[in-house]
Amino acid sequence: MLYWQIGRQIVERQKVKGWGSRVIEQLSHDLADAFLGMQGLSARNLGYMKSFAQAFPDEVLVHQIELKLYE
Repeated sequence: MLYWQIGRQIVERQKVKGWGSRVIEQLSHDLADAFLGMQGLSARNLGYMKSFAQAFPDEVLVHQIELKLYE
C-alpha cells in the first residue's frame, strides 16, 4: 500500500505542478533525506510506483490484491 500511496501522490502533484516540474526527482530526494538509509526511493522506483498507481487507480482494489497475496 505504501508504494501505491506514493504513486498516487506523484500523480496528484504532477496534476497540480505540471509534467515538467521534476516532481519525481524532487520527491525522491526529499524522501531519501527524510528516511535515511531506506532503500527503494530512487527516481526510477518512484516512476514504477506512479505507473502502479495509474494502472490500479482504485484503492479498494489494491487493498484486495494485497489481502489475496497474504492469504
